[in-house]
Amino acid sequence: MTFLQLDKTQKQIQKAVDDFIKGEFKKDVLDDLVETYTFPEDIWRKAGEIGLIGLNFPEAYSGQEMSLFENVLVAESLCRGDSSVGTCVSSASYGAGLILSHGSETQKATWLPRVAEGEVLSSLALTEPGLGNDIELSTTRAEKEGDQWVINGTKTMVINGGPLAGFYIALCRTDPDASSPAKAFSTILVEAGHAGITVADAGSRIGRRLMPISQVAFNQVRVPIDNLIGKENQGIVQVKACLNENRILAAAQAVGIAMGAYDRSLAHVKEREQFGRKLADFQVTRQKLAEMATRIEASRLLTYQAAWQFENSRRPGEKQSAMAKLYACRTAVEVCDEAIQLLGGYGYIQEYEVERYFRDAKTADVFDGTQIVQKNIIASELVKGRRF
Repeated sequence: MTFLQLDKTQKQIQKAVDDFIKGEFKKDVLDDLVETYTFPEDIWRKAGEIGLIGLNFPEAYSGQEMSLFENVLVAESLCRGDSSVGTCVSSASYGAGLILSHGSETQKATWLPRVAEGEVLSSLALTEPGLGNDIELSTTRAEKEGDQWVINGTKTMVINGGPLAGFYIALCRTDPDASSPAKAFSTILVEAGHAGITVADAGSRIGRRLMPISQVAFNQVRVPIDNLIGKENQGIVQVKACLNENRILAAAQAVGIAMGAYDRSLAHVKEREQFGRKLADFQVTRQKLAEMATRIEASRLLTYQAAWQFENSRRPGEKQSAMAKLYACRTAVEVCDEAIQLLGGYGYIQEYEVERYFRDAKTADVFDGTQIVQKNIIASELVKGRRF
Protein backbone atom coordinates (compact mmCIF):
# COMPACT_ATOMS: atom_id res chain seq x y z
CA MET A 1 0.00 0.00 0.00
CA THR A 2 1.40 3.37 -0.98
CA PHE A 3 1.51 6.35 1.35
CA LEU A 4 -2.05 7.37 2.10
CA GLN A 5 -3.20 10.79 1.07
CA LEU A 6 -6.87 11.59 0.61
CA ASP A 7 -7.77 12.93 -2.81
CA LYS A 8 -9.97 15.96 -3.47
CA THR A 9 -13.18 13.95 -3.67
CA GLN A 10 -12.49 12.13 -0.42
CA LYS A 11 -11.78 15.40 1.37
CA GLN A 12 -15.05 16.78 0.00
CA ILE A 13 -16.86 13.74 1.41
CA GLN A 14 -15.36 14.36 4.84
CA LYS A 15 -16.41 18.00 4.68
CA ALA A 16 -19.92 17.04 3.59
CA VAL A 17 -20.23 14.71 6.58
CA ASP A 18 -18.85 17.35 8.95
CA ASP A 19 -21.37 19.87 7.62
CA PHE A 20 -24.14 17.30 7.99
CA ILE A 21 -23.13 16.65 11.61
CA LYS A 22 -23.08 20.36 12.42
CA GLY A 23 -26.54 20.79 10.92
CA GLU A 24 -28.27 17.65 12.16
CA PHE A 25 -26.51 16.38 15.30
CA LYS A 26 -28.10 18.93 17.62
CA LYS A 27 -27.44 18.15 21.29
CA ASP A 28 -31.05 18.55 22.40
CA VAL A 29 -32.24 16.25 19.61
CA LEU A 30 -29.59 13.63 20.36
CA ASP A 31 -30.27 13.78 24.10
CA ASP A 32 -33.96 13.14 23.46
CA LEU A 33 -33.18 10.18 21.20
CA VAL A 34 -30.87 8.71 23.83
CA GLU A 35 -33.37 9.25 26.65
CA THR A 36 -36.15 7.51 24.72
CA TYR A 37 -34.04 4.83 22.98
CA THR A 38 -35.37 6.05 19.63
CA PHE A 39 -33.87 5.30 16.23
CA PRO A 40 -32.80 8.60 14.56
CA GLU A 41 -35.24 8.26 11.68
CA ASP A 42 -35.19 11.89 10.52
CA ILE A 43 -31.38 12.07 10.54
CA TRP A 44 -31.11 8.74 8.69
CA ARG A 45 -33.53 9.84 5.99
CA LYS A 46 -31.69 13.15 5.52
CA ALA A 47 -28.40 11.25 5.22
CA GLY A 48 -29.98 9.27 2.39
CA GLU A 49 -31.23 12.42 0.72
CA ILE A 50 -27.73 13.93 0.50
CA GLY A 51 -26.04 10.70 -0.60
CA LEU A 52 -24.24 9.51 2.55
CA ILE A 53 -25.66 5.97 2.34
CA GLY A 54 -24.49 3.38 -0.18
CA LEU A 55 -21.71 5.49 -1.67
CA ASN A 56 -20.33 2.35 -3.32
CA PHE A 57 -23.59 1.61 -5.15
CA PRO A 58 -23.68 2.37 -8.91
CA GLU A 59 -25.27 5.67 -9.91
CA ALA A 60 -28.06 3.70 -11.58
CA TYR A 61 -29.04 2.53 -8.09
CA SER A 62 -28.77 5.98 -6.44
CA GLY A 63 -25.16 5.45 -5.38
CA GLN A 64 -22.06 7.43 -6.23
CA GLU A 65 -19.86 4.75 -7.85
CA MET A 66 -17.33 5.00 -5.02
CA SER A 67 -15.52 2.35 -3.03
CA LEU A 68 -15.58 0.81 0.42
CA PHE A 69 -12.89 3.32 1.40
CA GLU A 70 -15.30 6.23 1.02
CA ASN A 71 -17.87 4.36 3.11
CA VAL A 72 -15.17 3.98 5.76
CA LEU A 73 -14.57 7.74 5.78
CA VAL A 74 -18.28 8.41 6.23
CA ALA A 75 -18.69 5.84 9.03
CA GLU A 76 -15.66 7.19 10.88
CA SER A 77 -16.83 10.80 10.73
CA LEU A 78 -20.45 10.02 11.66
CA CYS A 79 -19.42 7.99 14.72
CA ARG A 80 -16.95 10.68 15.75
CA GLY A 81 -19.85 13.13 15.72
CA ASP A 82 -22.01 10.85 17.86
CA SER A 83 -21.38 7.22 18.69
CA SER A 84 -25.02 6.13 18.83
CA VAL A 85 -26.56 8.08 15.97
CA GLY A 86 -23.44 7.66 13.84
CA THR A 87 -23.55 3.88 14.23
CA CYS A 88 -27.22 3.79 13.25
CA VAL A 89 -26.80 5.89 10.12
CA SER A 90 -23.58 4.24 8.95
CA SER A 91 -25.18 0.79 9.37
CA ALA A 92 -28.25 1.63 7.26
CA SER A 93 -27.01 -0.47 4.32
CA TYR A 94 -25.91 -3.40 6.51
CA GLY A 95 -25.84 -6.53 4.35
CA ALA A 96 -26.83 -4.76 1.12
CA GLY A 97 -23.40 -5.65 -0.27
CA LEU A 98 -24.76 -9.16 -0.84
CA ILE A 99 -27.33 -7.78 -3.26
CA LEU A 100 -24.74 -5.53 -4.88
CA SER A 101 -22.28 -8.40 -5.39
CA HIS A 102 -24.59 -11.34 -6.08
CA GLY A 103 -28.13 -10.10 -6.61
CA SER A 104 -30.10 -10.18 -9.84
CA GLU A 105 -30.71 -6.98 -11.79
CA THR A 106 -34.28 -6.99 -10.53
CA GLN A 107 -33.15 -7.30 -6.91
CA LYS A 108 -30.62 -4.50 -7.35
CA ALA A 109 -33.04 -2.17 -9.11
CA THR A 110 -35.79 -2.85 -6.59
CA TRP A 111 -33.86 -2.48 -3.35
CA LEU A 112 -30.53 -0.68 -3.67
CA PRO A 113 -32.05 2.73 -4.56
CA ARG A 114 -34.47 2.49 -1.65
CA VAL A 115 -31.60 1.75 0.73
CA ALA A 116 -29.34 4.48 -0.66
CA GLU A 117 -32.09 7.11 -0.54
CA GLY A 118 -32.95 6.39 3.09
CA GLU A 119 -36.34 4.87 2.36
CA VAL A 120 -35.71 1.46 3.96
CA LEU A 121 -33.07 -0.20 6.11
CA SER A 122 -31.14 -3.23 4.89
CA SER A 123 -31.10 -6.18 7.26
CA LEU A 124 -28.92 -9.30 7.34
CA ALA A 125 -30.28 -12.31 9.25
CA LEU A 126 -27.48 -14.76 10.04
CA THR A 127 -27.15 -15.55 13.75
CA GLU A 128 -29.48 -18.01 15.45
CA PRO A 129 -30.32 -18.39 19.15
CA GLY A 130 -27.68 -20.47 20.90
CA LEU A 131 -25.31 -20.61 17.93
CA GLY A 132 -23.56 -17.24 17.93
CA ASN A 133 -20.95 -16.90 15.21
CA ASP A 134 -21.08 -20.54 14.10
CA ILE A 135 -23.35 -19.88 11.14
CA GLU A 136 -22.55 -23.25 9.55
CA LEU A 137 -24.73 -24.87 12.22
CA SER A 138 -27.74 -22.74 11.29
CA THR A 139 -31.02 -24.64 11.27
CA THR A 140 -33.27 -22.19 9.40
CA ARG A 141 -34.58 -24.14 6.40
CA ALA A 142 -35.73 -23.05 2.96
CA GLU A 143 -37.46 -25.75 0.93
CA LYS A 144 -38.71 -25.55 -2.63
CA GLU A 145 -42.41 -25.97 -3.24
CA GLY A 146 -43.27 -25.30 -6.86
CA ASP A 147 -42.11 -21.80 -7.72
CA GLN A 148 -41.62 -20.76 -4.10
CA TRP A 149 -39.23 -21.08 -1.18
CA VAL A 150 -40.86 -21.99 2.13
CA ILE A 151 -38.76 -20.69 5.02
CA ASN A 152 -38.87 -21.81 8.65
CA GLY A 153 -36.54 -20.83 11.47
CA THR A 154 -35.50 -18.07 13.84
CA LYS A 155 -32.70 -15.51 13.61
CA THR A 156 -31.47 -13.28 16.41
CA MET A 157 -29.30 -10.18 16.86
CA VAL A 158 -30.65 -9.01 13.51
CA ILE A 159 -29.36 -5.48 12.89
CA ASN A 160 -32.01 -3.14 11.44
CA GLY A 161 -34.79 -5.62 12.04
CA GLY A 162 -38.16 -4.00 12.63
CA PRO A 163 -40.67 -1.59 11.08
CA LEU A 164 -38.12 0.36 9.02
CA ALA A 165 -36.54 -2.72 7.45
CA GLY A 166 -37.27 -3.16 3.76
CA PHE A 167 -36.10 -6.75 3.61
CA TYR A 168 -34.18 -9.48 5.39
CA ILE A 169 -31.37 -11.38 3.73
CA ALA A 170 -31.71 -14.75 5.44
CA LEU A 171 -29.07 -17.47 5.45
CA CYS A 172 -31.02 -20.71 4.98
CA ARG A 173 -30.11 -24.36 4.78
CA THR A 174 -31.20 -25.42 1.29
CA ASP A 175 -29.34 -28.73 0.93
CA PRO A 176 -29.46 -30.75 4.17
CA ASP A 177 -27.59 -33.62 2.48
CA ALA A 178 -24.63 -31.53 1.27
CA SER A 179 -21.16 -33.02 1.67
CA SER A 180 -19.97 -29.94 3.58
CA PRO A 181 -21.58 -26.92 5.26
CA ALA A 182 -20.04 -24.66 2.62
CA LYS A 183 -22.38 -26.24 0.07
CA ALA A 184 -25.50 -26.47 2.23
CA PHE A 185 -26.71 -22.89 2.49
CA SER A 186 -28.19 -20.16 0.32
CA THR A 187 -29.06 -16.52 0.91
CA ILE A 188 -32.67 -15.58 0.23
CA LEU A 189 -34.23 -12.12 0.16
CA VAL A 190 -37.41 -11.89 2.21
CA GLU A 191 -39.45 -8.71 1.99
CA ALA A 192 -40.25 -7.30 5.43
CA GLY A 193 -43.87 -7.56 6.48
CA HIS A 194 -44.34 -10.88 4.69
CA ALA A 195 -46.98 -13.19 6.14
CA GLY A 196 -45.39 -15.53 8.67
CA ILE A 197 -42.67 -13.12 9.87
CA THR A 198 -42.66 -12.22 13.56
CA VAL A 199 -40.27 -9.55 14.84
CA ALA A 200 -39.40 -8.91 18.49
CA ASP A 201 -36.73 -6.80 20.15
CA ALA A 202 -33.63 -8.85 20.96
CA GLY A 203 -33.44 -7.37 24.47
CA SER A 204 -31.97 -4.47 26.46
CA ARG A 205 -28.35 -3.70 25.66
CA ILE A 206 -25.38 -1.90 27.17
CA GLY A 207 -24.86 -0.01 23.91
CA ARG A 208 -26.34 0.50 20.44
CA ARG A 209 -29.56 1.30 22.24
CA LEU A 210 -30.95 3.41 19.40
CA MET A 211 -30.41 0.73 16.77
CA PRO A 212 -33.21 -1.76 16.03
CA ILE A 213 -31.71 -5.16 16.88
CA SER A 214 -34.28 -7.91 16.67
CA GLN A 215 -35.19 -11.54 16.82
CA VAL A 216 -36.93 -12.51 13.59
CA ALA A 217 -38.95 -15.71 13.27
CA PHE A 218 -39.94 -17.18 9.90
CA ASN A 219 -42.98 -19.47 10.06
CA GLN A 220 -43.97 -20.97 6.73
CA VAL A 221 -42.85 -17.80 4.96
CA ARG A 222 -43.32 -18.16 1.21
CA VAL A 223 -41.26 -16.13 -1.24
CA PRO A 224 -40.68 -16.53 -5.00
CA ILE A 225 -37.88 -18.78 -6.23
CA ASP A 226 -36.37 -15.67 -7.83
CA ASN A 227 -35.66 -14.26 -4.36
CA LEU A 228 -32.58 -16.47 -4.21
CA ILE A 229 -29.48 -14.24 -4.12
CA GLY A 230 -26.80 -15.48 -6.48
CA LYS A 231 -26.32 -19.20 -6.92
CA GLU A 232 -28.05 -21.86 -4.88
CA ASN A 233 -25.99 -23.42 -2.07
CA GLN A 234 -23.30 -20.72 -2.28
CA GLY A 235 -24.54 -18.78 0.73
CA ILE A 236 -21.59 -19.43 3.04
CA VAL A 237 -19.08 -18.18 0.48
CA GLN A 238 -21.20 -15.08 -0.16
CA VAL A 239 -21.66 -14.34 3.53
CA LYS A 240 -17.99 -14.70 4.40
CA ALA A 241 -17.07 -12.09 1.79
CA CYS A 242 -19.82 -9.82 3.11
CA LEU A 243 -18.56 -10.25 6.68
CA ASN A 244 -15.10 -9.11 5.59
CA GLU A 245 -16.65 -5.85 4.44
CA ASN A 246 -18.78 -5.58 7.58
CA ARG A 247 -15.72 -5.98 9.81
CA ILE A 248 -13.96 -3.13 8.06
CA LEU A 249 -16.96 -0.86 8.49
CA ALA A 250 -17.20 -1.93 12.15
CA ALA A 251 -13.54 -0.98 12.55
CA ALA A 252 -14.23 2.42 10.97
CA GLN A 253 -17.12 2.97 13.37
CA ALA A 254 -14.83 2.06 16.28
CA VAL A 255 -12.17 4.49 15.08
CA GLY A 256 -14.78 7.24 14.95
CA ILE A 257 -16.06 6.37 18.43
CA ALA A 258 -12.52 6.51 19.83
CA MET A 259 -11.91 9.85 18.13
CA GLY A 260 -15.15 11.28 19.50
CA ALA A 261 -14.30 10.23 23.05
CA TYR A 262 -10.80 11.66 22.64
CA ASP A 263 -12.21 14.98 21.36
CA ARG A 264 -14.46 15.33 24.38
CA SER A 265 -11.80 14.40 26.91
CA LEU A 266 -9.27 16.76 25.32
CA ALA A 267 -11.72 19.65 25.45
CA HIS A 268 -12.43 18.86 29.10
CA VAL A 269 -8.81 18.73 30.30
CA LYS A 270 -8.02 21.99 28.52
CA GLU A 271 -10.76 23.74 30.51
CA ARG A 272 -10.93 21.90 33.83
CA GLU A 273 -8.70 23.16 36.65
CA GLN A 274 -7.37 21.17 39.59
CA PHE A 275 -4.88 22.37 42.20
CA GLY A 276 -4.57 25.71 40.43
CA ARG A 277 -3.64 24.24 37.03
CA LYS A 278 -5.42 23.05 33.92
CA LEU A 279 -5.61 19.26 33.80
CA ALA A 280 -3.90 19.42 30.41
CA ASP A 281 -0.80 20.87 32.11
CA PHE A 282 -0.20 17.75 34.19
CA GLN A 283 2.34 15.33 32.74
CA VAL A 284 0.21 12.27 33.51
CA THR A 285 -2.67 13.79 31.54
CA ARG A 286 -0.45 14.51 28.58
CA GLN A 287 0.90 10.98 28.61
CA LYS A 288 -2.63 9.60 28.56
CA LEU A 289 -3.55 11.87 25.64
CA ALA A 290 -0.44 10.83 23.72
CA GLU A 291 -1.19 7.14 24.24
CA MET A 292 -4.82 7.58 23.21
CA ALA A 293 -3.95 9.52 20.05
CA THR A 294 -1.27 7.02 19.03
CA ARG A 295 -3.62 4.06 19.43
CA ILE A 296 -6.32 5.83 17.46
CA GLU A 297 -3.95 6.67 14.61
CA ALA A 298 -2.70 3.07 14.44
CA SER A 299 -6.28 1.79 14.36
CA ARG A 300 -7.19 4.27 11.67
CA LEU A 301 -4.30 3.29 9.41
CA LEU A 302 -4.97 -0.43 9.91
CA THR A 303 -8.61 0.14 8.95
CA TYR A 304 -7.70 2.22 5.90
CA GLN A 305 -5.27 -0.47 4.79
CA ALA A 306 -7.93 -3.16 5.16
CA ALA A 307 -10.37 -1.11 3.07
CA TRP A 308 -7.74 -0.50 0.41
CA GLN A 309 -6.84 -4.19 0.28
CA PHE A 310 -10.50 -5.20 0.05
CA GLU A 311 -10.91 -3.04 -3.05
CA ASN A 312 -7.54 -3.60 -4.72
CA SER A 313 -6.23 -7.04 -3.85
CA ARG A 314 -6.88 -9.89 -6.24
CA ARG A 315 -7.44 -12.03 -3.17
CA PRO A 316 -8.78 -9.90 -0.33
CA GLY A 317 -8.45 -12.16 2.72
CA GLU A 318 -10.11 -12.29 6.08
CA LYS A 319 -6.92 -11.57 8.02
CA GLN A 320 -6.66 -7.86 7.34
CA SER A 321 -10.33 -7.14 8.05
CA ALA A 322 -10.19 -9.21 11.25
CA MET A 323 -7.03 -7.40 12.38
CA ALA A 324 -8.65 -4.02 11.77
CA LYS A 325 -11.82 -5.01 13.61
CA LEU A 326 -9.93 -6.55 16.53
CA TYR A 327 -7.51 -3.68 17.08
CA ALA A 328 -9.84 -0.77 16.35
CA CYS A 329 -12.62 -2.06 18.59
CA ARG A 330 -10.27 -2.92 21.42
CA THR A 331 -8.67 0.51 21.08
CA ALA A 332 -12.07 2.21 21.15
CA VAL A 333 -12.97 0.51 24.44
CA GLU A 334 -9.65 1.43 26.02
CA VAL A 335 -9.66 5.02 24.74
CA CYS A 336 -13.22 5.55 25.96
CA ASP A 337 -12.26 4.13 29.35
CA GLU A 338 -9.34 6.57 29.56
CA ALA A 339 -11.66 9.39 28.51
CA ILE A 340 -13.94 8.58 31.44
CA GLN A 341 -10.93 8.63 33.76
CA LEU A 342 -9.91 12.05 32.48
CA LEU A 343 -13.40 13.43 33.06
CA GLY A 344 -13.55 11.91 36.52
CA GLY A 345 -17.05 11.95 37.99
CA TYR A 346 -18.36 13.76 34.93
CA GLY A 347 -17.28 10.79 32.83
CA TYR A 348 -20.25 8.68 33.84
CA ILE A 349 -22.81 11.47 33.68
CA GLN A 350 -24.97 11.14 30.58
CA GLU A 351 -24.92 14.77 29.48
CA TYR A 352 -21.14 14.66 29.07
CA GLU A 353 -21.59 11.91 26.43
CA VAL A 354 -18.37 9.97 27.07
CA GLU A 355 -20.19 7.23 28.98
CA ARG A 356 -22.33 6.63 25.88
CA TYR A 357 -19.24 6.38 23.71
CA PHE A 358 -17.87 3.76 26.09
CA ARG A 359 -21.08 1.72 25.97
CA ASP A 360 -21.25 1.86 22.19
CA ALA A 361 -17.56 0.96 21.92
CA LYS A 362 -18.07 -2.10 24.09
CA THR A 363 -21.01 -3.23 21.97
CA ALA A 364 -19.06 -2.68 18.75
CA ASP A 365 -16.36 -4.93 20.20
CA VAL A 366 -18.84 -7.83 20.24
CA PHE A 367 -20.95 -7.34 17.10
CA ASP A 368 -19.62 -8.79 13.84
CA GLY A 369 -17.51 -11.20 15.88
CA THR A 370 -15.92 -10.99 19.32
CA GLN A 371 -12.20 -10.54 19.93
CA ILE A 372 -11.83 -14.31 20.20
CA VAL A 373 -13.48 -14.82 16.82
CA GLN A 374 -11.22 -12.25 15.17
CA LYS A 375 -8.12 -13.82 16.72
CA ASN A 376 -9.16 -17.25 15.46
CA ILE A 377 -9.60 -15.86 11.93
CA ILE A 378 -6.20 -14.15 12.03
CA ALA A 379 -4.44 -17.21 13.42
CA SER A 380 -6.06 -19.48 10.84
CA GLU A 381 -4.76 -17.29 8.03
CA LEU A 382 -1.29 -17.11 9.56
CA VAL A 383 -1.07 -20.87 10.02
CA LYS A 384 -1.99 -21.30 6.36
CA GLY A 385 1.13 -19.32 5.54
CA ARG A 386 -0.46 -16.02 4.52
CA ARG A 387 2.33 -13.47 4.83
CA PHE A 388 2.00 -9.96 6.20
